[in-house]
Amino acid sequence: MKTLMQHVAASAALLVAALTTPSATAQSATTEPDNTAHYEITITQEHPEIAFVKASLTPTDDTFYMFPGANQLPRRWSTFVSNFSVVDESDQPLAVTAMEDGSWHLSAAPQGRVTFSYQVKLEHESHSWSGGVDGAAYIRDWGVFYTARALFVANGEERDDITVDFFLPETWKVTTPWQRQDADTHSFHVANYENLSTSLLFAGTHREIPIRHGQFELLLALGGDDTSAMEQTFSEMAGGVLQYYTDLMGGVPRLQSDDATIRSVVVINPADQTDGEAIGSNISILIDPAGGPMSQTFGGLLFAHEFFHLWNGKSFTPNADDTEWFKEGFSNYYTLKALHHIGFVDDQSYLDVLANFFYQRYDSDGGVGKFSMTNGELKHEHWGLIYSGGMFVAIAQDMQIRSASGNQHSLDDLMRFMFGEFDTTGYDIGDIETELSRLNGISQKDFFERYIYGVERIPLSKYLAMANIETRQEGEQTMFKVGEASDRAAGKIRRGFFGH
Repeated sequence: MKTLMQHVAASAALLVAALTTPSATAQSATTEPDNTAHYEITITQEHPEIAFVKASLTPTDDTFYMFPGANQLPRRWSTFVSNFSVVDESDQPLAVTAMEDGSWHLSAAPQGRVTFSYQVKLEHESHSWSGGVDGAAYIRDWGVFYTARALFVANGEERDDITVDFFLPETWKVTTPWQRQDADTHSFHVANYENLSTSLLFAGTHREIPIRHGQFELLLALGGDDTSAMEQTFSEMAGGVLQYYTDLMGGVPRLQSDDATIRSVVVINPADQTDGEAIGSNISILIDPAGGPMSQTFGGLLFAHEFFHLWNGKSFTPNADDTEWFKEGFSNYYTLKALHHIGFVDDQSYLDVLANFFYQRYDSDGGVGKFSMTNGELKHEHWGLIYSGGMFVAIAQDMQIRSASGNQHSLDDLMRFMFGEFDTTGYDIGDIETELSRLNGISQKDFFERYIYGVERIPLSKYLAMANIETRQEGEQTMFKVGEASDRAAGKIRRGFFGH
């Protein structure tokens, strides 16, 4: 493929109007509709803050739109789009009206293939984002980050054959979860709009590190000197957590892919504040390099939590919001287990994070004692209730099952059951209760009625005591410590609690 400068020299007009495309024959009534789409994305060395996009497809209706998100802005993702234009097969401009909802309408759906072009300007960081800019788009000295929903304009409900070509500065590369067409090009294939809309990408001079386990590949994209200097730490953590989760669940994630390789991308860049977000089967993380060890620990928690969602949330999915406590809270529990298992945190660090972060968030959440944990739609307003409360349900059940079975069974059995049982259908809250009752050897109806459907506080100290972990009050701070008394049975339970 041509380098950027060769491409610009050969066709300077591409950056300005990008209005040419090979002609296509209009579909006849007896021919299968052309459901393909082709995108070209050009980013220049001189103006990396602008993505020049040209695309061609056969419209199914008269509306062009961007994928959901950015709801706080009147025109949503289209706020950052300019110079949107469309031409038909004959290269004739078509009348386009920009709508208030952020879409664009043609006067009528044209026959045959059209080409449309537009520009996306990276000004997302100048706006406020409830989930952080890590779920939108941003620019750094070493490259640009986009979620696909902030970059691509679509038409119709579905496309089943999408190609994306990048034209980049000569020293740049692009990291995406898509199937690469050729090792020597920046050309990719995407199965459909669903895969496209839940993707992210980083283009620049960043470090790309592949970590493979069977048919699953994790691609780390590390940007900036501070982040790249931690390459070994991130690589070892990612590899160790991947191995732990795969062993725990009995297999790699089941994710939709049109490639023999199931691929997930993790983009990590420095920022003023540590934050992270999962977009589809991919993860975006920002880490404050000045935040010290606590920031690194929080970054590890973010990564391990979002990574576990590739199983709990992606490979098996809930039918309703009333199980958000399970999806988020149980993922928190296995996040800590995984980080302890690979040596990222030790025994006391594990307990300190449990007390100083998760318990503190639970204890200070005004929804605890007021709302049922089944109100999953409240998870952002009442993080402590859903994320921490769900985690405490996991701990309570794990301690009970281990104690009742002489440590022969545990919550791990539930997770493997969920992974194996619900590969094609969603699960309900009753499925979780039934399996937990089986593992406990006794009905968990009363537990669910009190702590999950009901609003009673979970007596975490009672369940931690089963592993000989004491609860102490130091001033206004609740702390957890391993007890001095020696109890072999409790010791085995505690090792399981820590992730052994």
